[in-house]
Amino acid sequence: MTNQKPHISLFDKSYSDSNISSYKLYVELSLSGLKHTVFNCDNLTFIGFEEYRFNTIYNDYSLITPLKEIVGTNPLYQKEFRSIQVAFVNNRSTLIPNAIFKADQLASFHQFNFSNQDEDLFYSDQLINLSAHTIYSIPDYIANEFSTLKNIHFKHFSSSLIEASLLQAKNDKALSLINVHILPASFQIIVIKNQKLELYNSFIYQSSEDFIYYLLFVLDQLNINNDEATVTLTGEVEKNSVIYSMLFKYIKTLNFGNRPANLKFSYILEEIPQHFHYSLFNQFLCE
Repeated sequence: MTNQKPHISLFDKSYSDSNISSYKLYVELSLSGLKHTVFNCDNLTFIGFEEYRFNTIYNDYSLITPLKEIVGTNPLYQKEFRSIQVAFVNNRSTLIPNAIFKADQLASFHQFNFSNQDEDLFYSDQLINLSAHTIYSIPDYIANEFSTLKNIHFKHFSSSLIEASLLQAKNDKALSLINVHILPASFQIIVIKNQKLELYNSFIYQSSEDFIYYLLFVLDQLNINNDEATVTLTGEVEKNSVIYSMLFKYIKTLNFGNRPANLKFSYILEEIPQHFHYSLFNQFLCE
């Protein structure tokens, strides 16, 4: 046992086990940790949040021990929610247009870009604001750790990022949009032009220099002048961070993203910066 304890645990006083059938549990799992949020469907309000951080996890297989402990000991995973949605964070996803999508060909689609492994289970997310499916894999030994939970569905975290960005561009009537979503060891870039997705890509980085190199390379390939670009930052990045300072050297117009405007958040979650956990809080867009 690894004695997993939440790094953050916040619950509104209105949370009650007696109302569990009115709640949804959204979960996000990565090599950096596991986080989940409780959503009250009756009043469209997020009322709880917990985050576990993993410091010595370097591959998917190493997730088994902490995941087994969390699912086995955290009381939330013993409850029968209206639904549980688990988003898996990795770089092994690809977008397939609806015109050529076939549900029985997921492994073949996945193999366009990645080497399929014996333990891979293949899934697809149908996107709402884009005529495409996200195709991705989850190792069977990870999926099996959630097998005892009822009303469970798997998603890829990129689906919520893409949906949220497309919806933001539509609501803002933006001709162009650049969203950069930052995680502890990877970042995702979404570029939208004329209300259409031009690019989604994910990069692994080990230093702020890696980070800015990849970002500037993408902007250059898309003929976007970084001196004139407006970039929205989401995910786990703060203004006093090295990455933000590095970004500001090259991109003068930086904004932090916001939570979904059409949903409510309990006062208990106010200590969490608005742009943090962006893909988690936007999972509702993928239902």
